[in-house]
Amino acid sequence: MTTLLHVNVEVTDVPRALAFYRLLGLVEIERAGTPGRAGAWLRFADGRELHLSVGPAKPASRCHFAVLVEDLEAARAAFAAAGAPFESEREIPGLVRFFTRDPDGNRIEVVQHTAEPA
Repeated sequence: MTTLLHVNVEVTDVPRALAFYRLLGLVEIERAGTPGRAGAWLRFADGRELHLSVGPAKPASRCHFAVLVEDLEAARAAFAAAGAPFESEREIPGLVRFFTRDPDGNRIEVVQHTAEPA
């Protein structure tokens, strides 16, 4: 079996990125095996991780990772309150979603499953 363990994104300001990603309920954890390198590790509730590495700002792209949330409107409100941008995409049956970007322009898809028809 193969499963996703973590995703790494580059950021220019670790404290600013930590504040942003905590909007998703991620919890900062100890970084293992990376002494002397700037960055941070965060954990999702299911145990998967998001690693933040310090790197140069990059041009915006469609590259992204997706997070599944239980309450899309609560997530949208939290990002809106933080001043995050929003992007829309085509609809996908069984999902509602939006895209946002972290303060360094990393694109994130925020998704909620819709109820299955009876």
